Amino acid sequence: MKNNKQSMLARIAGVALSMWLGLAGGTANATVYEFGNLLSGGAGVPVTGSFAKLSATDTGSGVWDFVLTIDNDLFGTFGNGAYIGSMEFDFSSNPTNVTTLFLDSNAGGVTTVDSTNGNHTGGAIAFDFGTSFGQNAHNRLSQNDYVHWSVSGLGSGTLNNMYVHVQGIGTNDESGKYTPVVTPVPEPETYAMLLVGLGLLGFSARRKSNSNAF
Repeated sequence: MKNNKQSMLARIAGVALSMWLGLAGGTANATVYEFGNLLSGGAGVPVTGSFAKLSATDTGSGVWDFVLTIDNDLFGTFGNGAYIGSMEFDFSSNPTNVTTLFLDSNAGGVTTVDSTNGNHTGGAIAFDFGTSFGQNAHNRLSQNDYVHWSVSGLGSGTLNNMYVHVQGIGTNDESGKYTPVVTPVPEPETYAMLLVGLGLLGFSARRKSNSNAF
């Protein structure tokens, strides 16, 4: 009986794993970072919750997809002149040949995303959204705006020490760097795969139990 139970559990685990791998192989899962924790500068402006979100997806073959979205409370937090000029993160590996491709944005003047070596040591990548070199307000990534871009050559790894650079804060045009406020949140698809696997385990166990009853 004990061997039968172990065999049953092994089969259930195998089926669940196969299903999870099938779902995972069919779609890349994004991780969402929510920004609002003051790192430096910022004129001491307090932030409640978050004001921007970054969705980062490892699509495979060293290519990552990024979408940075600015919430509708950016002006209420930092003033009507606030905008996001750039962002930076450390990558767990040290990429040597990175290519950045602008995809789209609803901010008309943001038509490029440039990547450079960041200020940190080893594997640091900085992105400039074409907005921190004196362009006018209509060309800035600001409240309710988003920018979508991809990066090739990163490889597989993790994003660390991330921050966005908020500029145009208050009446004195100050700036500040803000990091994610919470642990990165997986996209709903990740939870869906987990729930499907758990549901399959429960269904298989119940079916096996009913068969033994007869």
